[in-house]
Amino acid sequence: MAKAFVETTVLTDALLKPEAGKAARAALRKYEVTELPAYAIKEFKAGPLKNVVWFHNKLVTTSSFARAIGALQKMSLSPKRYTTATALEALREAARKTGSMTTSDMVRDYGPVASQDAVLTDRFRLAIKTTVSRAWRRRKSLVSAVVYPLPCYQEVDLTEESGQLILGNLRCNGPAECEMAQQLKKDQGSLVAMKAAVDAQPPNAENHRRSQALRHLIRTPKREFPDKMCRALGDAVFAFLAPSDSTILTTNVRDIEPLAKALGKPVERP
Repeated sequence: MAKAFVETTVLTDALLKPEAGKAARAALRKYEVTELPAYAIKEFKAGPLKNVVWFHNKLVTTSSFARAIGALQKMSLSPKRYTTATALEALREAARKTGSMTTSDMVRDYGPVASQDAVLTDRFRLAIKTTVSRAWRRRKSLVSAVVYPLPCYQEVDLTEESGQLILGNLRCNGPAECEMAQQLKKDQGSLVAMKAAVDAQPPNAENHRRSQALRHLIRTPKREFPDKMCRALGDAVFAFLAPSDSTILTTNVRDIEPLAKALGKPVERP
């Protein structure tokens, strides 16, 4: 029986990116069973979804399409390149949805004296809000099952306050002992193999944080494992949790494949 273990990038493509989403959904249909760990939902909300919501809320707080684009331009000059990239994806999709609107449509909906900036702000805000709401609503319906629940992480639905979208909790808020830490510490051999695979990769900040988190679990397994370290595990979680009879489905083959290979598990890109 063909089984896929779905990683966060595939979930993100399927929910937020129209073009890449086609490939993601087609890949999911190839498998008889598709499993999504709850960790992926947590990553999705704290990463890609948060980035899209950031731009939506900029449209709300600035009340100006031009000023919101200016804030995005400033963000592009910061280290937060993922926020910029995801926001641009949302902007492109919103532009696709609103591109067919005519001048007469604008006059009908907003009146003859509405400025173009005000119209664009409202149209893009509504389009992005629809994308966000639909993505969150469908996060579990794309797969056969959501597996490996996180007792330490409580999912909270999106809310709205003064026009802004509120994501709610993005971090674990349960017991001090991290659920992922408990799972990973059951197999010290796999931890050692994954750390060696990470350390063999080109050095960068993400690999350093992942190596340190794995080192913590190997050398000091009885010490507290905070949410920051849990998030640093990232790709290692998917490589570790994926059942041996499944294929890890991800667009991030470069980072996940060395970890999966160290544990003898296959990886596939949509």
